[in-house]
Amino acid sequence: MSEKKNATNSSGNASGKNKRLVRIRRLIERKMVESWQSKPHFFVTIAVDMTDVIRFRRDLGVTINDFILAATSEALKEHPWVNSHWIDGEAVEQEQIHLAVAVATESGLYYPVVKNVEQLSLRQLSKSAADLAEKAHLDQLSADDQDGGTFTISNMGMLGVESFAAIVTPPQAAVLAIGTVKGEVVVDEHEELVVAPMVRLTLSADHRILDGADAAEFLDSLKSYLEAPVTLIAGTCYDDA
Repeated sequence: MSEKKNATNSSGNASGKNKRLVRIRRLIERKMVESWQSKPHFFVTIAVDMTDVIRFRRDLGVTINDFILAATSEALKEHPWVNSHWIDGEAVEQEQIHLAVAVATESGLYYPVVKNVEQLSLRQLSKSAADLAEKAHLDQLSADDQDGGTFTISNMGMLGVESFAAIVTPPQAAVLAIGTVKGEVVVDEHEELVVAPMVRLTLSADHRILDGADAAEFLDSLKSYLEAPVTLIAGTCYDDA
């Protein structure tokens, strides 16, 4: 009798979890369909040498994704129009930078938001992102944890995906898609062939807000920060707090 009861409870719990998963996926589906049908998307990809990011990451105990979050924050400060929302038929620049970071869990895909990233050091940003990811995996995210994103980052590098294009989350202007870091043969500054850890970053953008030049300039700034990551460590971008 007890075995039958336990099996029933196990089945019931699994059913409840599956129903929750279906609801989450349906919500994501509706938002993505709305975005794809209403936003004229375009896509721009850039390749970035991650040699120094990998070196500093090991020394500082943070992740590659943390560096990308910090570099994105700096690039958005330089190009605030990319941090805009489409509201009532016009683009409205957002004063704060709130990064929505895609987190895949057993219950579905969540987008917890790291708030006021422009005010955080690299270490603070790393801790905030890790705490939110843990809450996502434990199904403990609050509504506030997932609200207010001004720009989204989706990283599929850990899945071995070389590059991909994401769909912009309404009402944001753009989303950054991150591929895997992979060794590639490149020509160095001495015009010699070397192997370097390269990553491809793809910006999906709403053409009502941004044009190709906006996207290219933003990605060029992002690339410059990631290829010289000491700029993300110095000053307010990294501290011992």
